[in-house]
Amino acid sequence: MKTSEGLIEFVKSKIGCPYWYGTFGNIASESLLKYKSQQYPKHYTENREATYRSQFGKQVFDCSGLVKAYLWTDENGKIVYNSAQDLSANGFYKNCPVSGTISTMPDLPGLLVFMPGHMGVYIGNGEVVEARGFSYGVVKTELLKRPWKNWGVCPWIQYKGTGDIDVDNKLTAKDARLALRIVAGLEKADAVKKLLADIDGDGKVTAKDARMILQKVAGLLEE
Repeated sequence: MKTSEGLIEFVKSKIGCPYWYGTFGNIASESLLKYKSQQYPKHYTENREATYRSQFGKQVFDCSGLVKAYLWTDENGKIVYNSAQDLSANGFYKNCPVSGTISTMPDLPGLLVFMPGHMGVYIGNGEVVEARGFSYGVVKTELLKRPWKNWGVCPWIQYKGTGDIDVDNKLTAKDARLALRIVAGLEKADAVKKLLADIDGDGKVTAKDARMILQKVAGLLEE
């Protein structure tokens, strides 16, 4: 299973890579340039050709391709195409099982962020990694300085919650109690609360999560 931690590590390692529309970690080459120029002539214009040629030999991405490359890279580092996950930025957003407006986004690293026709990966600490465009490549930007409209949970990523269920920016025994109440059905929890409570990242909220939150509060569990 692909994880939020793995996604973050992957996209951070690609900072500085060039942006080529319609790519997902391909190696830039003459044959790729010719193919993409035929496929997307509006993006591969003559005035950009010299820049594209200067990038031969480098791994290249577009915004959704940055996430697809992580999803499709196997344990041997080979990219294995998956048609079910071959989505545009808008397609990724439509497939998010949990999503919302950017003002409601929990501080959960690995979430996807969206604006019309574009997406990025929230890596924590108010920062996003995005394949921003031809003039930028893959860059790290500040979440609040870009016009992101929505956030979403990638359906093919396993997330580890922060444990901060009450979203007060600190971990306390109250969060552990909330986790136990969710397990017992005594606390009404929406999908976001359940995401935050799932600190072991197994896709469900259990007493183990409450125990791990308490261990973190006591300093007995490392980050």
